[in-house]
Amino acid sequence: MKSKRFLIAIEFLGFRFHGVQSQSDYPSIQGRVNECLKKAFHSQKFNTRFASRTDAMVSALDTYFVLMFDEAIDLSIVNESLSYLPPDIKQRGVQVVSDDFIILNAVDHKTYRYYFSFNTYAHPFSAPFMTVLSEELDIELMMKACDLFIGTHDFSNYCYKPKEGTQFIRTISCAKITTNNELTASFFPQESWYFEVSSTGFMRGQVRLMMGALFRLGKNEISLNELSESLIKLNPQFVKWMAPPTGLILHQTKLVLPDL
Repeated sequence: MKSKRFLIAIEFLGFRFHGVQSQSDYPSIQGRVNECLKKAFHSQKFNTRFASRTDAMVSALDTYFVLMFDEAIDLSIVNESLSYLPPDIKQRGVQVVSDDFIILNAVDHKTYRYYFSFNTYAHPFSAPFMTVLSEELDIELMMKACDLFIGTHDFSNYCYKPKEGTQFIRTISCAKITTNNELTASFFPQESWYFEVSSTGFMRGQVRLMMGALFRLGKNEISLNELSESLIKLNPQFVKWMAPPTGLILHQTKLVLPDL
């Protein structure tokens, strides 16, 4: 089967990359993918568009990009080209899409998970997957606070360097902290948790700032009331703490695909 556009599902470990978007001075997921595809297609022109932009060192278990050509290419050749991807970027499937397919229009919602532990030894091997705080956290209070995020709120206090025209009113469909029994390894702390949050779209740094606020709550630096008030309007006095990027994983990208 031939097509000009292909939807490719991928997963990646982001620890050695400066996010998804191509950058001239730093390694990125898009840049590495494009380099590998050039080995297969040589002088043939192509372009890539990704469903999500992630911060440096952030990983993904379920995301997509579209590979686009000026001329129709055989599906088998595209599949073969993806064998050039490095071991920390893996394709999970390829399918043909229509010539007018726009990936950003197909994204229904995204779910992120932020893995963390606290008051315990942090093995260096766990660094790409989990943030470990040295302080004690009130995990029960943090769990309770997650309910405050659910619904439609003004997230002006949860955007890193917003651009002019940024839409701060966002709807969160899921927010919870759960004991981690899914992402495991012998070098992980004995106990760990993850903060899971879902929305149709997130602003720059939003999930890490939400996690940072929960960390501050867990350390008794802010109250539940202060957290609740931070979701009403911009408060210049509200201290933003962006949680470290390690620990954040794009867990799921849900697409709604039109019929071919």
